[in-house]
Amino acid sequence: MECISISYKTAEAARRAPFSFHQEAAEAFLEELAGQEAVGECVLLSTCNRTEIYVQGEKRCFGVLEELLAKRAGCRTEQVRTLARRYQGKQAIRHLFYVTCGMDSMVIGEDEILGQVRNAYLRASQKGTTGYELNVVFQAALACAKKIKTRTQLSKTSVSFATLAANEVFHLPVSPKTVLLIGSSGQMGSIILKNLLSREDIRVLATTRTHRGQYQDNSGQVQNVDYQKRYAYLNAADVIISATASPHYTITAKMAQEAMRTPKKRLFLDVSMPADIDAEIAQLADCRLISIDGFGRLAQRNNALKRQAVQDAEEILRQEAENLYKTLSFHQVADRLEGWKKRYEGEPFEKLLFKLRDGLDSESFDAVLRVLAAQEENKEGRSVQRERLCREAEDE
Repeated sequence: MECISISYKTAEAARRAPFSFHQEAAEAFLEELAGQEAVGECVLLSTCNRTEIYVQGEKRCFGVLEELLAKRAGCRTEQVRTLARRYQGKQAIRHLFYVTCGMDSMVIGEDEILGQVRNAYLRASQKGTTGYELNVVFQAALACAKKIKTRTQLSKTSVSFATLAANEVFHLPVSPKTVLLIGSSGQMGSIILKNLLSREDIRVLATTRTHRGQYQDNSGQVQNVDYQKRYAYLNAADVIISATASPHYTITAKMAQEAMRTPKKRLFLDVSMPADIDAEIAQLADCRLISIDGFGRLAQRNNALKRQAVQDAEEILRQEAENLYKTLSFHQVADRLEGWKKRYEGEPFEKLLFKLRDGLDSESFDAVLRVLAAQEENKEGRSVQRERLCREAEDE
């Protein structure tokens, strides 16, 4: 298994944007990947903070993946090589586990990534681009993330982009607050909307492109407005949040300046990749813009509070990954078990043990001996326990 990754750790938002995929583009790219001779199985993960391709196929597929990403972004392969990190074998598996568990996220322990990885895997599975190895690896990573979520404090203290965005709104000194939320029916937008509605002093103007996407509200806090008329509501807004999958700006600086007739301070929050809001908005009077990279700075304090939870999660992750390595290793030799059984049938145990001694390094051979000793101790312990129970039954 191999993975190529372009993330917030290797490139700022503007340089990551050409490599991002919306759903239809992701499906088309999967088909192109699967058509490559060197690729046997593949999964594409594309979020605000990362684009990653996981493949199983011929060794060293990185060159093929770099060329395809360069074609997608309209750049030279050399540029991809300067932005991407590459993982192979156990490193690729371990990286996927870290990503899925939220431990490689800009906001450590954030909840959205688990669903994003699940959706990426299901999309690939439905397209028929996964097989035994990626199925087992992704299912194990998802199971590990759920275990960490229930057994540690990592997700219990998590803060997502949606939460950070809502907190920025809450901290504004204006009351009541009017928020123009663009993309309210999407995954990120709906979470932000839910957070905003936890406060009674917030009125939300939620844009929608269709009647089906309208938010059903009985509290009177939400007004559904036509996306095409979004600039008409900009003047009344104290906060403008954009959370869409649009490849184009939802708000441009020129049109925003013309629409904002009433002078007042306004906060623009862009939680999209590629960017939804024109960066020149920040140059307009009384306008402040926080984009994806800016949320990383907001998350630093939250991440520092999670150090112990991270240590607890890493121990679970290490054990779960180790179990997966064994499963994959066993699968590689499963078709040879019957032949081995016939070949070594009737051979003395001591002879087999000496063959292991001669064929393994000292650390591996020591591990075999420890397992055998532990099994013997468990057997003796069970025998002693049975004898004790029998004596107790006789005494009664």
